[in-house]
Amino acid sequence: MKSKTAIIVGSGGQDGQLLSKQLVALNYSVIGVTRNTLDILNSESVKKLISKHQPTEVYFFAAYHHSSEDEPVSDLELFEKSFDIHVHALINFLGAIADYSPQSRLFYASSSLIFGSSCYEIQSEDTEYNPEIPYAISKVAGMEACRYFREKKGIFASVGILYNHESPLRNPKFVTRKIVQAAVRIHRQGSGDLQLGNLNSIVDWGYAPDFVAAMHQMLQMSVPKDFIIATGEAHTVREFVEIAFTHVGLNYLDYVIEKAETLSRTNRSRIGDSTRLKQELGWRPSISFEKMVKLMVDAELNSFA
Repeated sequence: MKSKTAIIVGSGGQDGQLLSKQLVALNYSVIGVTRNTLDILNSESVKKLISKHQPTEVYFFAAYHHSSEDEPVSDLELFEKSFDIHVHALINFLGAIADYSPQSRLFYASSSLIFGSSCYEIQSEDTEYNPEIPYAISKVAGMEACRYFREKKGIFASVGILYNHESPLRNPKFVTRKIVQAAVRIHRQGSGDLQLGNLNSIVDWGYAPDFVAAMHQMLQMSVPKDFIIATGEAHTVREFVEIAFTHVGLNYLDYVIEKAETLSRTNRSRIGDSTRLKQELGWRPSISFEKMVKLMVDAELNSFA
């Protein structure tokens, strides 16, 4: 018999798939919500879902991403779609929990982009927000909505400020998966190239299964709190590339072309300080950066086996 029920909003993405697997292993009943199964902008539909299942936990991963590869949209549309998903849909769940299932606990996935081009070398939970794009601005608004329902309605709502986290399930649009796919493709074909922007860009990269484990831990606390989820380690895109290509027996210098014009925006390094998460929950990354990259390459290789 299942002891707990979790609703994962955005269950089709990397984090949703990984968390589903972890929760099933913990004997949860998991209800996945995707854009094809529920209109999260319809408050009545959300109310019915929450009132029917009375979930122990709700994980809100739904997000509106717009990359440079997508069709261009106006700033107005970017704001509208970002606020629809990151704020309005979130409020539908918070409101439904408040009215129909007040014992439910909610996790909201925010982003390190809320710090923008931070003037601080490393960011903590106390670092001032400086959102510079619609995505980040709407994430801050979502965080404030969680705080409102927590303080005014007594809802257990926790926010994770997520830094870059990767796994073999990462969407191919992301640079890490592009690098891994290119390394494997060139290894198999014996030729080809990969065009990237600034190889010296600095990123705080973590292992996605570790991050979703932290999210679950956060909802087991006695009181709701917000945490940065990050490794605190700085690595360059060049390091990622070199490890990936070396792992398949290639010298990246022979295949990788650096082209600044491929960058859609100026890179700003953001490194997260997860001291509070480590101290209060005992969380630690389970594998090294190098092992994570090799694991992603191996998974890509095996997908063609």
